Amino acid sequence: MKAGSYFPGDHYSSLYAMAGDDCSLFFDLETLTEKQQADHLSNIELTAMLQVALACIGHERDHLALYDEYQEPGWQKMLQRYHNFFCRMTNEVVPMEHFSYHPKDTYYQSVANHIKENPALTDVANLYMSSGSNKVIHRNEELLVINRNVNSKKHFAENAPAFGIQVPDTLVTTKAELDGMSVADFFNKHQNKVILKLLGLAGARNVTAVDSIMATQEYVAEYDEDMVILLQERLDLESYTEMTVDLVVSTDDIRIANTRKILFADGLWVGNLIGDSVSVTEEQAKALLHVGEYARHHGYVTDEGSNCGIDFFVGKDGSLIVTEINARWTGGLFPAHILSQIDVQGTDAVPFFDMVLIEEREAYVDFIDRHLVGEYEGEYAMVPIGFGCFPVPINGQDYFYSWQMVIGDFDAFKHAKNKELAASVMITANIIQPYQ
Repeated sequence: MKAGSYFPGDHYSSLYAMAGDDCSLFFDLETLTEKQQADHLSNIELTAMLQVALACIGHERDHLALYDEYQEPGWQKMLQRYHNFFCRMTNEVVPMEHFSYHPKDTYYQSVANHIKENPALTDVANLYMSSGSNKVIHRNEELLVINRNVNSKKHFAENAPAFGIQVPDTLVTTKAELDGMSVADFFNKHQNKVILKLLGLAGARNVTAVDSIMATQEYVAEYDEDMVILLQERLDLESYTEMTVDLVVSTDDIRIANTRKILFADGLWVGNLIGDSVSVTEEQAKALLHVGEYARHHGYVTDEGSNCGIDFFVGKDGSLIVTEINARWTGGLFPAHILSQIDVQGTDAVPFFDMVLIEEREAYVDFIDRHLVGEYEGEYAMVPIGFGCFPVPINGQDYFYSWQMVIGDFDAFKHAKNKELAASVMITANIIQPYQ
C-alpha cells in the first residue's frame, strides 16, 4: 500500500491514519527534552480532532484509524452523533463500519499491523505528513528525506530566494551563535522586531515573536547548543494580511484548492476565515503556484496529488511574501474541504478551535444539532468538524478540544452561544474577531 499526504479525492481510496507527527520529522522521540515531550503529547491529543473530521472528508470506499479512546461509551456516543451530522451535511462519508481503533502510544504500529492483516484494504495510506513516527507505515527513507527538506524552514529560507520566491529577511543560526555579531546586527537592522522559528515542533510551539537576544536565549534555553534557529524580520500587520492556501501538487498539474485568512486570538492561531471575501489576484495566484513548482522541484509530488500548504503575507500594495511552506495536510484543509462539499454559495465561514467542559458536551452537541448547516434557517449555521477524546485540565476541571465552523453572522452566533450555553462551552469564541 502506498503512503503519503494525498489531497482527498474519490479517484482513489484511502486508509486515513493521522496523529501528531511534527516532532518526529526532525527529532528522535527517544531524546526529546522534557518540554518537547510535553508539547509532543499535547500535539498527539490535539490531533485527535483531525481523525473525527476525516470521517466527513472521506467517502464510502475509505477507511479511518482512530484512537481507541473513542470507544469509551461517552465519546462513542458523541462520535455517532457527529457521524449522523456528517451524513446530514454531505452525501459522502466514511462508513462507521470502516472505522478501526488503535492505542495512542502505539498508534502507527497498530495501524501498520492492520494494513498487514488487510493488504488490499485501500489504495493508499493517507498520512498527515510522512515523518519518523509513521515510518513503520510508509517505509520509505527517500520520502522521509524529501519531507525533511520541503517542510524545513531552514531549507526553504536558504533555497526559495534562488527559485524566485520572495521571503522575509532571514538569518539562520544556532543557539550557540546567539551571542555573535551577526545576530546583534540582525536585531538592530530590524529594530528588534523579529520572529523566532524552530524546526520540528507543532503549531505555536515553533514560532514566536521576540524583541531581544536575551528573549531569544530564554526561549531556547532547554535545547542543545547546535539547535537550529531562524530569525526572521517581523512584518507589520498594519501593512500586511496573513493568509494561507492549500495547493494540490501532482505530476501533471499544480492548482490552488482553497484560500484562507489566518485568525488569531490573544496572539495564538485559532482558525481561519474562508469565503468569497477571501481571495488572491491573478498575479498572486501565479506566485503561489510557483511555490508549488518549488515543492515539486524538490521531489514533493505524486500521481494522486499531494497537499502543500503555503503561509504568506499580502501587502496593501498587493505584494506577496511567503513565510513558509508545509508539504503535508494543513489544519485549514479539513474545514475548507468540508465546506467545498456543502452548498453555502460562498458565504463566509469561520472554522476555529476551542474548548468545552466535558460535563457540558451533550449541551454543546445539542446546540450544533439545533443550528446544523442545511437545516437551521437563521443568521448563521454550525458545521461540526471534530472533537478530542482526551481530558484537558483547566483550573481543576476537565475540558476537551472542539473544532467547529460558523457560516454566516459570527456575532449572531456568539450572542446565541452566550444565551444558550454555559460560559465553559467554546471558551475562546467570544474573543475571535474575523474581520479585524
